Amino acid sequence: MKKKIYIFNGLSRAAAYGIGTYIDQLILCLKKSKIDFNIVYLHAKCDNVNVVNKDGYGQINIPKVEYKSQIKSSLYYAKSVAYLLRDIIVDDENIQYIFHLNFMTNESLVKDLRQLFKCKIILVAHYTNWSFEFLGNEKRFYKLMQKKYSEIKFDNERNIYKSAKEDIRMIKKSDRFVCVAEHTYNSFCKISDITNVQNLIINNGIKDEYKRVNKEMKNIIRKKYFLNHDTPVILFAGRLDEVKGVSYIIKAFKKTHELYPNARLFIAGEGSFSGLLNDSKNHWTNISFTGKLDKKQLFEFYNISNIGIISSLHEEFGLVAIEMMMHELPIIASDTGGLSEIIEENISGLKIQIETKQEKRFINTAKLSQKINCLLENPQKAKELGVNARKRFLDKYELSVFEKKMINLYHTI
Repeated sequence: MKKKIYIFNGLSRAAAYGIGTYIDQLILCLKKSKIDFNIVYLHAKCDNVNVVNKDGYGQINIPKVEYKSQIKSSLYYAKSVAYLLRDIIVDDENIQYIFHLNFMTNESLVKDLRQLFKCKIILVAHYTNWSFEFLGNEKRFYKLMQKKYSEIKFDNERNIYKSAKEDIRMIKKSDRFVCVAEHTYNSFCKISDITNVQNLIINNGIKDEYKRVNKEMKNIIRKKYFLNHDTPVILFAGRLDEVKGVSYIIKAFKKTHELYPNARLFIAGEGSFSGLLNDSKNHWTNISFTGKLDKKQLFEFYNISNIGIISSLHEEFGLVAIEMMMHELPIIASDTGGLSEIIEENISGLKIQIETKQEKRFINTAKLSQKINCLLENPQKAKELGVNARKRFLDKYELSVFEKKMINLYHTI
């Protein structure tokens, strides 16, 4: 039976957390296959529903709609989306329709799609609402989920409780539940029985775009950014959100700077700068905020940096980590979430523990600084970590590995 896949994306918080990159990589995989697919773009920046022909696939754009009832807006929008797709998609009993959803907490969309289509539903969990609100504090989340709703006092906790319950109902209504990391699956298993759904762990993957540059070329790139050939460069790349722990990198760098006064810290990404600028006080000449870089510029920084740091208090997977590993960049990463699974301690990187005090999660900046200093003091060790990191990337996170698993999922559902 012929298959048609509809992959859902959208202008929402979900789309900002790596889902855009995930779908871009998935498109590369599907264009090589013979599977017919379309992208369904929700909350699109357009006035009317439209279908655009892309290079080898179609994109259905459905605009954002404002409803008077904020409480029921997601229900109304989900129903509207399902009926609009019913008008666009031609019903054919010889075609198996597969709806690939990339966001949680939308149980009504699954229900409405099932009512209107003879279809299969694939649900991929890229992030969880509780992990942002609680900064990855799993114990706090599990403690909350053991309560009855009537026992919960605070609005934010009620919202987390309700969204987690809706996530579970959405999972149970799906045919396949895919997690990008094992810890995500484990967290859902701890709060509910989801064994009735076929569950899979499929790690994200990216196309290998590494172009090795020699010492001379590295120096040319460094001169472009007014860096000497021997300047130690430490790099962070990602959103400037609290959950990313950038303030801990800055504080650790200040300690490292005492031993390496010519060292530079580059912080590449968009977000709230004001608090981080205050954290950088008296070190502004050594700490640079670049804003969001395009791929070419970011890859240049991967090539000239001595160390990459991922200091997240929680990370569902860790796309930046595998990008750095692809570039043989030695990395120091938080021992949390997907990062714990990606990095092998002292083999393909170094890990920094997340500490907890009075339910507040934090990184010990003195310990982080020690790990930075260790790699700066031992360039051979740093090089070895970088080489091993690239090998691990090729073995587990290169696009062909992801492609094989995803195509098999579509064929076997």
